Amino acid sequence: MRPLLGILVALLAIGAEHSNAAAGEEAMQDSTEYIPTLREIMTKIELSRSKLWYSVKLRNWMLARYQLGKVKAEFGAATRFHLLPASALAGTNNVVDLIESSIRAKDDELFEESFSKMTAECNNCHKAVGKSFLHVGTPSASPLP
Repeated sequence: MRPLLGILVALLAIGAEHSNAAAGEEAMQDSTEYIPTLREIMTKIELSRSKLWYSVKLRNWMLARYQLGKVKAEFGAATRFHLLPASALAGTNNVVDLIESSIRAKDDELFEESFSKMTAECNNCHKAVGKSFLHVGTPSASPLP
């Protein structure tokens, strides 16, 4: 009976050790998850903003909707991964909703007005975080060759 008890205790110890090792590996994987830099996020936003602008100019409303979704996702990443003051991005949700409405309505004039507001919100955010030298505007040339 004693040898059987010894084997059982050894198996339990090995199982517990394996379980702890697996938990440690999971924790390590979580802590090494890639977090994009704010620069990477903002670069993606600027590229998607330009594509959004040109997709509306070409009246490609499906592409415009897609690019706006990418802009929204990157705004989310900026707030999720980086400590930005809530006031900095406060107006972006309203502006994104306006742009979404203009795309749904296929209204160029409303789009231009709401895009202009988004541009102002971007620049206000840059000022709020002490980076007023980062100025965005309405695209004047395609960012792609």
